[in-house]
Amino acid sequence: MSAPMQSSADNSTVTAANQEIRGDAMATRASGEQANLGSSATNVQTTDATLDASTAAATENANAATMESASAELGAGGNPAPLEGDISAGWLLAGAIALAWIVSTWVRRRSSRALRQALAHDRPQEDPDAGYPLLETIASAAFRRIRAERERQSRLADRLSEIERVLRATPIAVIALDHLERVISANPAAERLLGFDERVARGRLLQDSVRQPSLNRAIQSALSTQERVTGELHLEFDAPLEVQFSCEPLHQDGQPPGLVVSLVDVTRMRRLESMRSEFAANVSHELRTPITNIKGYIETLLQIDDAEPAQTRRFLEIVHRNTVRLSGIVEDILTLAFLEEPEAKHALPLDPIVVHDVAQQVVEDLGSAASARGMNLVVRGEKDARVVGNRSLLEQALANFVSNAIKYSAEGTTVKIEILEEAASLRISVSDSGPGIAPKHLPRIFERFYRIDKARSRTQGGTGLGLAIVKHIATIHGGRVEAASELGRGSRFSLILPRSMDDSVGAMSGTAASSAKRAD
Repeated sequence: MSAPMQSSADNSTVTAANQEIRGDAMATRASGEQANLGSSATNVQTTDATLDASTAAATENANAATMESASAELGAGGNPAPLEGDISAGWLLAGAIALAWIVSTWVRRRSSRALRQALAHDRPQEDPDAGYPLLETIASAAFRRIRAERERQSRLADRLSEIERVLRATPIAVIALDHLERVISANPAAERLLGFDERVARGRLLQDSVRQPSLNRAIQSALSTQERVTGELHLEFDAPLEVQFSCEPLHQDGQPPGLVVSLVDVTRMRRLESMRSEFAANVSHELRTPITNIKGYIETLLQIDDAEPAQTRRFLEIVHRNTVRLSGIVEDILTLAFLEEPEAKHALPLDPIVVHDVAQQVVEDLGSAASARGMNLVVRGEKDARVVGNRSLLEQALANFVSNAIKYSAEGTTVKIEILEEAASLRISVSDSGPGIAPKHLPRIFERFYRIDKARSRTQGGTGLGLAIVKHIATIHGGRVEAASELGRGSRFSLILPRSMDDSVGAMSGTAASSAKRAD
């Protein structure tokens, strides 16, 4: 066989071997490639391709140089023996290059496999200089990027967790909606305020879970304008709510803007404002009436030179009556102001009190008023029952109940005061046989200046603050008040106080402190 033919055969053999090795390497790379390698795996493959191209080019250049040298010597008529030596040297060079390529391919393939495994198992903490020959630069860059991305994601996760904790703890209702008004998320305050389950509502239209037309209209308006919208809404529930709302655009990547809706329950605030305005109006009205009467009758007396003694006395009695009423209103307002102060609970002297003695004192004080109308006052129940409290305030509360019963009951009837021990409390009730109270008035009967029959109340000399004072007295003692009535059959008002479990003063003082703490 001639040298050129042998060279051609050998070249074919080397080329076939190179192609087989490249095929193995490419198959290994294709089977080990994973989605999470990202840009790092792409860099590894790019480096492999570059090295393959460089090695193949070097092999081809070496073969070409060998063939050119052999052809030149044959063309010059040289001796075949030196030609064979040169060809052998060329083949040795080509073999060395091929061997180097094979070794480098094996090393690169092993490094690539180790790098892929490290990236797949998320082990960027490994030293890129150990275990990744020929790929140190790529490994180091990949690991640096992974570490930086991991730190960034960790910071984002911590930030998101902090925001989620804040949203879950805030009393403000927050709802996130997409551009189609579907619920993305909602915090517990929104669930409590609007009465829905966030897990069930997620991904569904908000109006499917919360049927509040006013809220839906506000959301649609905010989505259409893509601007911040604020205002106040009235929500129709079993107990109507007044809420302040704010709608802010929510921008999402690749999607139309959604909405962040925040709701603040201001029902209590609006009710207090209404009560304050109503109280100011009522006080002004209640004070104006006796002041006007006093002023008018005094001016009349001043203008009459020779007034008859009987007429003068009648005018003075009217002035006196209005003065007493005016004084009563002022005293009641001052009492309410004192009872509403937070420090009042701690400033009041508390002592062990026998409730039966308090009831007897009230009967003695109001006995003449009852006798004037032919009525009887009866005390029943536990005679030794005790509570810890302020005696003067308890007498005032019970006297208010009894006084109202005397005023509004028919003549010749009986007013009963009952003292009943319950599990952990003591109930002091006053029952009468009056006209009764309609059910619609009972929820508001303890409000300031609330009157069922305003004309009759003023005629009877009431200020409209008595039951409100009783409620505050009960509250300051850690108790409560109740009212039950039936039209045409009378009413029953109850003062319920915590019951003392020990007769000793020291133990009762401790109970008083505990009661005051519970009231706080």
